[in-house]
Amino acid sequence: MPVTILKLLHNLQEEVRISYMFITHDLATVRAIADEIVVMLQGKVVEQGPKEEMLRPPHHEYTDLLLSSVPEMDPDWLDRVLENRRKETAEV
Repeated sequence: MPVTILKLLHNLQEEVRISYMFITHDLATVRAIADEIVVMLQGKVVEQGPKEEMLRPPHHEYTDLLLSSVPEMDPDWLDRVLENRRKETAEV
């Protein structure tokens, strides 16, 4: 979601004192705008709470899946992948 829209939503929230129900799989956006998080799986709530608590482990396995899908900037990711593959090959 473009940052401009998120800023607009934030400004409206502060000026008009409204709340939003924001439905998404994009936890990076949720992390940026939410106060409370509800994680649902197949229409049922599996976990809910304040953002600070919800983003700290332990998590429900579906919440873990969603959080693991958020890309992170890691300049060493390829080195780690290659090293793990070398280790796996050496074990075989």
